[in-house]
Amino acid sequence: MSDDAVPDLRGYEDTDLGVEIPALNRGEAWLVSECAGLQFYAYGRRDDLTGERIMPRLGDRLHLVRDPENPHDANAVGVWWRNAHQIGHLPRYAAAAVAPLLDAGAAARGYVYDEGDGEAWSLRVLVVGAAAEPLYAAHIERVAYRATLPVRNEKRERRLRRRAERFADQLQARRVARVAQAVETLLAVPFEPDLPDVGTEVDVDHVARLLACSRSTVARLAKRAGIVVGRYTWQVPLTPEFDAEIRAWCRAPRSRLDPGSVRAPRIGCEVSHAWD
Repeated sequence: MSDDAVPDLRGYEDTDLGVEIPALNRGEAWLVSECAGLQFYAYGRRDDLTGERIMPRLGDRLHLVRDPENPHDANAVGVWWRNAHQIGHLPRYAAAAVAPLLDAGAAARGYVYDEGDGEAWSLRVLVVGAAAEPLYAAHIERVAYRATLPVRNEKRERRLRRRAERFADQLQARRVARVAQAVETLLAVPFEPDLPDVGTEVDVDHVARLLACSRSTVARLAKRAGIVVGRYTWQVPLTPEFDAEIRAWCRAPRSRLDPGSVRAPRIGCEVSHAWD
């Protein structure tokens, strides 16, 4: 169990778990539990169809499924990921409290609180909802008691800060990967630019914005058409040759993205793309 009245969800805002933050702040019941039996189920193995390793990520949605026919525990509650892979089950102490309420129709929404390292007992589950009420009430009593103690646990606070920083870095890396993948996909899509009429003057920077490329790329296309774009050149004629070079560039896949040019923001910032 966690030691806080509200679980520390710094770094989970952009995950499935993020939708629960307002409810938890309002005092909805919750519990954090280890996931038992990881070594006996699909956790850490390879999917037979996709070859992907079955490793739920931080904040991923999990599903709690009652298994009353389990020969080892009539209160058994299975933990499933993507509705396709059982990765484990709740420990007996947690299942004993949760199972009767699940059977009575109480809500229990599960999420990955710690994705683990592939070893047994390494993954932890956050359960939100009325089914967590008995363990939540006992936990709050312990929190209230500890609050009366004069000595603060500074070591634990440092550990929580390090964990939050680590999770934030992991999510940031995933944002960068998603942005890079999206940009790579768009770079391969041909399009027809909305250019002015041939024979008119065009602004070099306007063309760069229209094509979502750099000024140097526009200068390179102009050079192929026999037009020199200098450092202080702002307008050039849109000749038939220049128009043809631009349209040919737009119909062909652009150069691959430099991963180092992608900057995905921290939470609350606007996303900027590098298209050079």
